[in-house]
Amino acid sequence: MLPESTVHQGRGYISPLEHWDTRSAVRSKPRRLFEERDAGRSFFSAAITPVASHPLVLSRGKDLGDRLLTLRLYSYLDFTTVLEQHIVNPVLLRLTRDAFGFALPDDMKFDAHRIYCDEAYHAHFSVDIKRQVSVCTSIVPPAATDPEFAQAIRKAQQSVPRDLRALAELCAVVVSETLISGTLSGVPADPTVAGPIRDMFADHAADERTHHAYFTRVLETAWPQLDRSSQETLSPLFGDFITAFLMPDLRAQRQMLRLADFKDQEIEQIIYEAQPFNQSLADARHAARSTMRLLERTGILQNTRTRDYFAQLGLISDVE
Repeated sequence: MLPESTVHQGRGYISPLEHWDTRSAVRSKPRRLFEERDAGRSFFSAAITPVASHPLVLSRGKDLGDRLLTLRLYSYLDFTTVLEQHIVNPVLLRLTRDAFGFALPDDMKFDAHRIYCDEAYHAHFSVDIKRQVSVCTSIVPPAATDPEFAQAIRKAQQSVPRDLRALAELCAVVVSETLISGTLSGVPADPTVAGPIRDMFADHAADERTHHAYFTRVLETAWPQLDRSSQETLSPLFGDFITAFLMPDLRAQRQMLRLADFKDQEIEQIIYEAQPFNQSLADARHAARSTMRLLERTGILQNTRTRDYFAQLGLISDVE
C-alpha cells in the first residue's frame, strides 16, 4: 500500500479547527427547540425538494404538501445519522491513531478527535429534531432504511482487494466532507422553514466548513504516500462516491411519496418529471466542483482511466 520510502507528509499543517472550543456546535450552540411561533411553517424547504412542486403534489393541497416535506426531513435526518455514525466516525477513529499507516502530523490526528465529537453531535441533534417534529406533527417517522450511498460504499469496498477496503471508505468520507451541500446552505436561507430546523442546519453547515478544510488536507497529505498501484485502484471510486452522495436516492424518494399516499404510477410520474436525469446530473456536477478541484490538484484526475470513468459517469465532459 505505502511506498517503501515515504517522505514524511504534512509538515506545516495549520489546523482549520483552531477555534473549535468556541465555535463548534457541540461546544457553543444551544439545543434547538420548537416554539409556538414555529407553528404553520414547513419542516423542510420546498425550494430544494423538486417533487414537492410537481402538479400532482400541488393538486392535493397544502396539508399533503406539508406531510411530504416532513417525510423529506425525516429521510434527510436518517441519511445524516447513518453517514455520521456508520461512515465518517469509524474513519475518524482510524485517523486518530494513524491506523491507515500514513505519516500524519500529530495536530491532524488530534483534529480527528474534535471532528469525531462534531459528527456524533450531528447525529444526536438529527435524532433530537426528528423526535420533536414527530411530536409536533403526529407524523410517525417510518422505519429507517439503508441509504443508497451506504450500499454504494459497500459495493466499492467489495470491488477492491481486502487491504484497500478501509482506504476506500476513507476516500468516500473525503468526498462526503468536501462536497458543497445545497441542503445545508438552502434550508437555513428559507424563511418558510421552522426556525429550529433552520438553526440546526446552519449549525451543521458551519461545522462542515471546517471539516471540508480538514479532509482536504487529509487527502493532500495521504494520497502521495500511496503506491501507484493503490492509487490507480482507488481513483475511479471517487466518481462512484460523488454520484452516490449527490444523485437522488430514488428508493428513499419512492418510499416518501408512497407514505404521502401516492400510488406507484403517480410516484414514477412525479420522480421522472420533477427530477430529469440531466438536471440532476448538472446539479451534482455543480455541488461537486470543490471536490473535483481537489481531485485535480492531488493528481487523481490525471489518471487516464480515472478520467475516462468520470466522463462515462457524466461528471466531466469528454472534451475536458
